[in-house]
Amino acid sequence: MQRNYRRLENTDFLKYIDRLCKNLDSYINKNKINIDYVCPVLRSGDVPAVYISNRLNIVKFLPIQIKHISYKNSEKDIEMIFSPFNAVKIDKEEPIFLVVEAMHSTGTSVEICMNEIKAHYPNARILYVCLTKEYGSRDFANIAEYEDVAYYYNGNNEFSKEKCEELGIEYFYPLFPWEDLQNELEHPDDLEQNIFF
Repeated sequence: MQRNYRRLENTDFLKYIDRLCKNLDSYINKNKINIDYVCPVLRSGDVPAVYISNRLNIVKFLPIQIKHISYKNSEKDIEMIFSPFNAVKIDKEEPIFLVVEAMHSTGTSVEICMNEIKAHYPNARILYVCLTKEYGSRDFANIAEYEDVAYYYNGNNEFSKEKCEELGIEYFYPLFPWEDLQNELEHPDDLEQNIFF
C-alpha cells in the first residue's frame, strides 16, 4: 500500500497540543490528582510530551523506547529497547503515569509501554494521550483510566477521501514538523544496523 503523507504544520501541531492539554488539565483538576511521571513512547512521543509537560508543569520523565526493527535476516519485530524502571525506585503505592505518543497506528508500542509500567508497578494509574490515532485502532480502557486523542487519521483503513470526510477523519498519514518524508517512506531507522551497533 502506498502511503500518502501530509505535513502537519506547526500551527496545527500547537492547536492539537492545546486541545490535549486543556482536556487533560480538566481531568487532573476534576479528580484532584498529580501526575508523577511523563512516559513518552520514544521517539515519536518525545516532542509532544515535552510540550505537554511544560504546559501542565509536570517535571519528571521516564521515557520508554519501543522500536520496530528490521533484522538483517529479514525478520521484523517490535521490541522495547530501553526501559527506565531498573534505574528508579518509586515508593508510592499508586504512582500516576502519563503515557504520551505522537502517532498511534496499531497501538502495539503503547501496549508494550503500559505493560512495562504495570509489570513494575501493578497498582499504577495510567493516563494516555496521543496526538494522532489511526481510526478504529485499539484503545486501552482496560489499562488506562484516561485516554485522549487530538485527531484520527485513515491509516491502514484505506478509506476514500469522501469516506474520511464523512467520518471526520484525516485522509493522509500525518508527517510531523520534525520528521523527514524520505525517512518515513524508507524507514532507515528501523534497520538493525542503525539500532544495534
